[in-house]
Amino acid sequence: MRRRDFLTALTVATSTTTLGRRAAAEVRETTATTVDALEFDSTASLLDSNGNYLTDDSLIAVTAETTALNEDADGNGDAVYYDSSTDIPLVAVDGDVVGFGATLVSNQANFRSGNEEFVLNVFDAHLGGNGTVLYDEGHDQYHSLNDFSNMANYAEQNGYTVSATTDLANDLPSADALWLTAPSTAFTSSEQSALSSFVANGGAVFVFDRADYSNFDETANLNDVASALSLAFRFNDDQVTDDTNNGGAYYKPTTTRFDTSFAYFGDRPGMEIDPDATHVVDVTSVADGDTVDVAFDSGRVENVRILGIDTPEKEQYQQYERVQEWEGIESLTYLADEGAAATTFAEDELSNETVELSFDDAEAGIFDQYDRLLGYIHYDADGDGTRDEFYNYRAVEQGYARLYSSAFTNHASFFQAEQTAQEQGLNVWSQSDPDSSSEIRNGSVSELFFPTAASVRTTAGAIDRARVPVLAGTNASQTESPSVTYSDIPLVGVDADANVAIVGAPFVDESYEQAEGYAVDTSGYGNFAFLSNLLDELSDVGGPVLIDGGHGQFASDAAVAGEDAAYYQRYLEGVDLGFEQINDLSQARLDEARALLVATPSDGFTTSEVDALSAFRDDGGAVVLVGSGNAASSARSNLNSLASDLGSDLRLNDDQVVDDTDNVNGDQAVPTTTRFDTSFPYFSSFTPDDTHLSVVQVHADGDTLNDEFVVFQNDGDSAVDLSGFVVEDAAGYDYPFPSGFTLDAGAQVTLHTGSGTDTATDLYWGSGSPVWNNTGDTVNLLDESGATVLSRTYSGDGFDETDGGGGTGGSIAVDSVHADAAGDEYDNLNDEYVVFANPGDSAIDLSGHAVEDEAGNHYDFPAGYSLDAGATVTLHTGSGSDTSSDLYWGSGSPVWNNSGDTVYVFDDAGATVVNYSY
Repeated sequence: MRRRDFLTALTVATSTTTLGRRAAAEVRETTATTVDALEFDSTASLLDSNGNYLTDDSLIAVTAETTALNEDADGNGDAVYYDSSTDIPLVAVDGDVVGFGATLVSNQANFRSGNEEFVLNVFDAHLGGNGTVLYDEGHDQYHSLNDFSNMANYAEQNGYTVSATTDLANDLPSADALWLTAPSTAFTSSEQSALSSFVANGGAVFVFDRADYSNFDETANLNDVASALSLAFRFNDDQVTDDTNNGGAYYKPTTTRFDTSFAYFGDRPGMEIDPDATHVVDVTSVADGDTVDVAFDSGRVENVRILGIDTPEKEQYQQYERVQEWEGIESLTYLADEGAAATTFAEDELSNETVELSFDDAEAGIFDQYDRLLGYIHYDADGDGTRDEFYNYRAVEQGYARLYSSAFTNHASFFQAEQTAQEQGLNVWSQSDPDSSSEIRNGSVSELFFPTAASVRTTAGAIDRARVPVLAGTNASQTESPSVTYSDIPLVGVDADANVAIVGAPFVDESYEQAEGYAVDTSGYGNFAFLSNLLDELSDVGGPVLIDGGHGQFASDAAVAGEDAAYYQRYLEGVDLGFEQINDLSQARLDEARALLVATPSDGFTTSEVDALSAFRDDGGAVVLVGSGNAASSARSNLNSLASDLGSDLRLNDDQVVDDTDNVNGDQAVPTTTRFDTSFPYFSSFTPDDTHLSVVQVHADGDTLNDEFVVFQNDGDSAVDLSGFVVEDAAGYDYPFPSGFTLDAGAQVTLHTGSGTDTATDLYWGSGSPVWNNTGDTVNLLDESGATVLSRTYSGDGFDETDGGGGTGGSIAVDSVHADAAGDEYDNLNDEYVVFANPGDSAIDLSGHAVEDEAGNHYDFPAGYSLDAGATVTLHTGSGSDTSSDLYWGSGSPVWNNSGDTVYVFDDAGATVVNYSY
């Protein structure tokens, strides 16, 4: 017997209505256009009145596909098996009594098939388009009418009155039809008599069975009703399955085998929700700040989980809250209060409003795992009749919600809104203090666990042990079909030259946290400290740790995205590091980071993304690739392709590592190990390297030696002692910083090539000749141990990324920004613009150059576009025809924030050539 989660099996339901009795022939007519395929989730078949095969075509309206089979799912030995040569009936008709093998139209059905149109057509065929339908709740049915409220609303929108009854004898005379689902309590003889009289007097009965999986059917009670009504059909105590034609599982057979002589199959508007359309819906209730109920014109009411945001849980739901998700907040009581405030905000904005609901193609579907719609809501906030306020964004912007990091398209702009709300301390963020977050789990590393791990190899085969900081235990083995087999299995591989590492398991997946339901406590393992040391040692720069979520990781069980790693986020907070998901690999976001984690991606990386990652790596950032032994071959291939594109020979192997002896909770798929190469500096408690220095300007083509200079900036929160640090160019000419020289947080120092007297803001190399090449060079900064902490390559004669800086020599510069377009910005996008200038004395070829804002919105200059010396070009946000003086972004919404933003320009190598904040 095949098993499944019974809750899933109950995601189909039923619905009917009645009018008067007529012969089966009277409800038959040929229809030209038919409903879509029907989906019979958890369905039984039907039999004849003697309990044998039902083969009378005059009674059968719907038949399963020829690929279907039936089985005795409850194992009671009471199913009648249909042989392979006999069609399996799913719907039968005798007069005005219709028997259905499945419930068909529950609220959880999602109405992606033709089920609701079909059932309403049955109502119409037997009731004539109007009448009163009673739903029986008087026999301990598993389902109540509330479980079919969408179908009931749909029927009422189309002329019917649908209500529940617990007293058939008294209520039937005033009804036109009875809607009957599996009764746990048998009908009494008087009820059977009343039902027979009802049918004899023209009433219709719609009977919905279900499969015998786990014996949740009530076949005997339904057949007692069928017998009392002297029907020509009965219900089988079985389950119909179909491995070929189904709605995503074998127990959800689909079929288009209709007898269209019954007037049940004409196509009509149903309750399906078009994922590509914007729907005007009414908000019927507000559950909290991120969840509302909405009603569609069809009568369908659905729960909407507002996409891209998460508000705190209210007090009564605090068992579902996790402080780890809320940066710098450790009080559940405080979050409960803020949850109540977010609910009030949503009620004030949305209660009883007519709003626009739309969806995002970047999500895996329009429903989440709990059958809630995932949507965007736009509404009329100021009463001007235009639904132009974006609730999802506004909740984040006002600090009532945090960014919920799924794969949605607006992730970058929501991230920026959240950052601004945090900086301003709005609402939930008013008591956020990440710097005061408690340090957790930061001891030395004595043991690691690797859930669903794969091993690591190279393009040449087995990886050199000198590049392996962690081996699996001596009892571990490889399963599947590994490209490389090992006696000692490497679980982590390092490519220091490429700033790349591969960890073979989803190392920080919170599914293995006891607080998330895992069987045992894993907090004593050193995974967090090890991973943090690894990425920090590989990186030459400072900043937060980013995790990729833009390549299918959020929807994959074999990968981790930001929402899967809240406990690691809280760990990093405790050591004063930020942790954020990034969906759009924009150069601006990457430039701020020290490392990027990339778990096995379902989707591959584009050329522009690889270029951005390569530039990030070249500038000193680390890329840690996170594998899984459960990952699909395509996802492993995508991960390995990225390693190749980054110039690394590391690869994830085609295996899974298991260990019957050394594991967590007796699970061989979660091996543990203590086999460390401690020559790698990854096994102590973690302290981040906070030497956050950057090069913000190079002026190579100076009129004098002291007019040739490099400007360094301390981007960190504390002063940096540069004693023993050395600056080098690509040719190896070096300059040691003076002993005792300290660069304050946020400060800059200019290193001139010539001679002079050192100060806190100006240092002098003392060279008698130029150092920095006018045609491009590399600025390297080495610490006192000789490790490279900063490497910045420039083209031409330099760049200027100081605030308000423009280009030097042949570089582009920002002349002005007009962010606040006149009137409604959405209607006047071309009045939002940036003016770029060429202050140099020669034309600049901008082919391959790109423009971005802080949120990562991206524009590419046209191929072949050149800006003459002394000329300007205006980049408008909207659409139009490009000319030499005017270019058009083609955006459908504003790009530049009226309250301030940053204009970035990247050259064809991905290097930043403009960083202009306003």
